[in-house]
Amino acid sequence: MTLLERVSYIRGLMEGLGIEDKDPMGKVVSEIVDVLDEMAASIEDMDDYMTELDEYVGEIDEDLEAVEDFLDDECDCDCDEDDFYSVVCPNCGEEFCVDNETADKGELNCPNCGEELEFDLSDCENCPHDCGSDE
Repeated sequence: MTLLERVSYIRGLMEGLGIEDKDPMGKVVSEIVDVLDEMAASIEDMDDYMTELDEYVGEIDEDLEAVEDFLDDECDCDCDEDDFYSVVCPNCGEEFCVDNETADKGELNCPNCGEELEFDLSDCENCPHDCGSDE
């Protein structure tokens, strides 16, 4: 039984017992039942809203999980993919990946500490570029 149904039941008991708001005690009981009715309606609205929010947060969580999975699949800084290089900043130790285009530029700033890093791909192993490596 919901709160609104229970308040309706109390209202029915009140009417069945002949409690009317003509005498002082009846006015008090009637006012209490009216307040209970408003509170029950408010709580029911909040429950509906909470259910909606819970479903929405669940959808956001699923979307976020999909994004995390995509990012983990894309590059988890083990970077054994042909189009990325794993880089460790000598200043802060942060490990991150750079793509071929960024590596070709020869320099970039560490995304963690801002230290300027320079790259020399001339003797890299398994380089997808024609940079002098035979492997």
